[in-house]
Amino acid sequence: MKPRIPIDERELLLKLRNGDTSAFSLVFTTYYHSMCLFAEKYVGQQYAEDIANDVFLKLLESKILFNDFIHLKAYLYRAIKHSCLDLLKTKARENIRHTAYMEMNNEPQASYLVYIMETEAKRILYNALESLPAQTAKVMKLTYLDSMSNQEAADKLDISINTVKTHKQRGVSKLKRILSKENFGFLLLFYFSDLF
Repeated sequence: MKPRIPIDERELLLKLRNGDTSAFSLVFTTYYHSMCLFAEKYVGQQYAEDIANDVFLKLLESKILFNDFIHLKAYLYRAIKHSCLDLLKTKARENIRHTAYMEMNNEPQASYLVYIMETEAKRILYNALESLPAQTAKVMKLTYLDSMSNQEAADKLDISINTVKTHKQRGVSKLKRILSKENFGFLLLFYFSDLF
């Protein structure tokens, strides 16, 4: 199970500023996967992890004191976006990524915000799956995160399609009970709208 952020976020953020490796490790394990997913939207999987690693290295070396975790997440998203755009510019100059570069320069602000919301929904779902029974979590990961059809998930797990549907219904029902309304709302928007 991923570590949870402690209640005293101000103390953790102060430790992070002072270069405390345990504070950095907690922030890294909490947000790294989300930042990789966000970077993928701009540069694809090939470069996403490198960009996320560079941004976290800069965070470790920086002496920024963040006001709260919202401020920290905003910093990470902006840094990822700017790093992605820098990479695209470099590749465009080399004529390798010219088309992607042009698309990024013309991207409306709304797409950027949708990417953030989609990435947050994935992070919430990934974390929430840990609280579900193993088989239910597998079914939900395959059908919602890996975009498999019910039949494909049933074939992969060697179970019936009705069992897949039952696991999905039970999983969504449990997530509705354990998640905040805001977090469940994100999941409804991006993943569970077909159930209602």
